[in-house]
Amino acid sequence: MLKPRSLAKIPFLATFLLSLDILSLTAKPTAYTYDPVVPVIPRVEGLEDKPLRLTVTVNDPSSLRVREGTTVKEGDILADNFRERSRLTAQKQTIILQIAKLKDQHLIVPFPPRKLPPLKPLPEADYIQETAAISQAKLRLQQARYLLANRSHWLNRPKDAAYKQTMSKVEQQKQMLKSMNDLKMQSEVVQHEEAVLKQLQNDYEKVGLDLHQSNSQQSQEIEQLKINIQLAESELEQKQAALEDAKYRRRMQEFQASVDVRNRAQQEEQIALEHSRQMALYEQQRRDKNYQMAELDVQQHQIEDKLADLPIVRSPRSGYIKYIRPWVGKDGKYTTTLVIFSVSALH
Repeated sequence: MLKPRSLAKIPFLATFLLSLDILSLTAKPTAYTYDPVVPVIPRVEGLEDKPLRLTVTVNDPSSLRVREGTTVKEGDILADNFRERSRLTAQKQTIILQIAKLKDQHLIVPFPPRKLPPLKPLPEADYIQETAAISQAKLRLQQARYLLANRSHWLNRPKDAAYKQTMSKVEQQKQMLKSMNDLKMQSEVVQHEEAVLKQLQNDYEKVGLDLHQSNSQQSQEIEQLKINIQLAESELEQKQAALEDAKYRRRMQEFQASVDVRNRAQQEEQIALEHSRQMALYEQQRRDKNYQMAELDVQQHQIEDKLADLPIVRSPRSGYIKYIRPWVGKDGKYTTTLVIFSVSALH
């Protein structure tokens, strides 16, 4: 096998290589910037074994993956910014995970505010029982007063008349005995009349005793009637007080009802405000989620654009790297030329 540098000493081989260089340099060396797909390099029939000059432009010289003497196959990577590609790929995966996490994040729409149970209206004011009790108490008071007045009017009248009548008879009998004594009537007649007088005096004492007992009983009865009047008056006052209590309770119920209505309005307002706050928070969360999704989507496209901009230079043919020119830097880019020899050209 002839060494490559010894080929130049053989005249016809030198002429062959010179003509091959002329053919490969008939046009300006092409700078290939490849996507991660094996490029299709136009082939010229009969020139597969001739050297190929390939100009490579990268952002960093470390992107070159081959050295002089490296054997390559068609489609092998010659230049690739592997570090930057790995970094961007890791960023892309992180963004994809963040997007998936955001998609799985479910925002719960706030439930509509619950309706409060309706307030029961107050019944109409009704004091029928109290007024009926007052009417009954008044009637009992009138009856008690009537009984006292009527009873006082005729109490003791019959016995008073009998007492006075008996007393009158005693006085008449005494007058008659006095007259008889003055006339000096017979003793038998006088004794008889004295016996009549004594009987009348006994009747008078008996009627007086009965009258006294009757007066005592009637006094007790009158006192009881007066007490009944006082009880009826007290009962009437109690019933009237019960009516006032009922009216006071009604006023308190109406006041409490107004307080309940006001509290209900405040409670409904608070519930509506809380629902509005929850809806605003939900809408803000939804906007934040959409904004984050859009921002992550933009970042993903930016990274994909950067990955697409990263050059991947693949070998258009099989062979080995014969020569790599020194790097030439310009505007942040670095350019070199690789000379690829076919392996069969060395045999």
